[in-house]
Amino acid sequence: MKRVIIASDRSSSGKTLISTAIMKALSKRFKVRGFKIGPDFIDPGYHKIATGYPSINLDLWMMGESNIKRSIIKYGRGFDLGIIEGVMGLYDGINISYSTYEISKIIKTPIILVINCSNVGSTVGAIIKGLKIYRNDVDIRGVIFNKISSQSHYNYCKNSVEDIEVLGYMPYDKDLEIKSRHLGLTTIEDNNEVHKILKIAEELVEQYVDIDKIVEISADDNLLDAFEEREEKYYNNNNKKPIIAIAYDSAFSFYYQENIDILKQKYTVSFFSPLNNEYIENAEAIYIGGGYPELHMKELEKADKTKNWLLKMANNNVKIYAECGGLMYLSKYLVDENNRKYNMVGIFDIEIKAKDKLTIGYTELESIVDNYLVGKNTVVRGHEFHISRPISVNEKEFIFKVKIGKGIINGLDGVKFNNTIASYSHLHFSNFQKKIVF
Repeated sequence: MKRVIIASDRSSSGKTLISTAIMKALSKRFKVRGFKIGPDFIDPGYHKIATGYPSINLDLWMMGESNIKRSIIKYGRGFDLGIIEGVMGLYDGINISYSTYEISKIIKTPIILVINCSNVGSTVGAIIKGLKIYRNDVDIRGVIFNKISSQSHYNYCKNSVEDIEVLGYMPYDKDLEIKSRHLGLTTIEDNNEVHKILKIAEELVEQYVDIDKIVEISADDNLLDAFEEREEKYYNNNNKKPIIAIAYDSAFSFYYQENIDILKQKYTVSFFSPLNNEYIENAEAIYIGGGYPELHMKELEKADKTKNWLLKMANNNVKIYAECGGLMYLSKYLVDENNRKYNMVGIFDIEIKAKDKLTIGYTELESIVDNYLVGKNTVVRGHEFHISRPISVNEKEFIFKVKIGKGIINGLDGVKFNNTIASYSHLHFSNFQKKIVF
């Protein structure tokens, strides 16, 4: 699979819109797979709309170098071209480690920059030169300008650039913004304008950007011939696989595609919507990811069939795994800005302020007991991404000690009741020792 990284000097540069527009335009001629560097649940949804295929996350902190390479090979198989959207600025990570720059070296992939020119002209040349000379092994091949107001504005920007090919620009258009909210861009589940915006963006990219040159720049080096597919079989092919119920709707949409694919090795996946009061009676495991339960507290409170089903399953020792928004939902109460309490599932005696200060960053957890996720003393890496805050925690049983991050309370994460585990950390299953959860 030929591949190229779309990066920038900072967040809010327009990477997602331009990357997605490029994917959509090139999908007319090629089989395109989208990838997203970093722990992002929202941008990959836009990629999927553009290409028709799930977008895959590549996060060096959570996955490790070998799993990054393995995922590129696995999910690139059968595709002509991979468009890989970077995270934040090119060199942003933990210092420079775990950054888009570092992943570009690991997967031997050239970089095209997107630079927001809304408040700058000729100084763009200095920004690009700085990015290029900051590390002498960085492979920057081209640049696309965003939010260009006129032809003369474009000329000023273009004439300032040395030794990097200018591939074109996206003109400023006030209707071309993807709206944001407290955890980033509006999710595709809640964005009624997504198809209209992407159609306009695609047309502008085809008109103003040299997409043939993007294909030409894309790397086609063989990544790693010796890497073998590592898919263990957890079931007899003659037997029917058990069902895992996965919550999915506007309140719970934060999932890594690769996590779901790993679960599919053992389970038949069946989705249900807590917002629509749905449940799956014969499920043998349940997975509730993150999302925006804080925006749907009234609906979730009223969904008694789902709540009663989850309580019953928890009491019957069914394996239930919940992350972040899932933790909020399985708690006793969510509390809004006016201190009104909303009854949630109540598996855990926890009260959570639904909207507080933003918590975002990588986490590192050490298991303090054996559990169905990992064995005792195992260290796993994840990330936190929420604005909620526990204000009352009356639980004693936890599975993780937090080495890096906040967790739930007092340096602990992963609250446990029977076979129900809920944590604030989002985890990527590819790097688990067991290679599969549940």
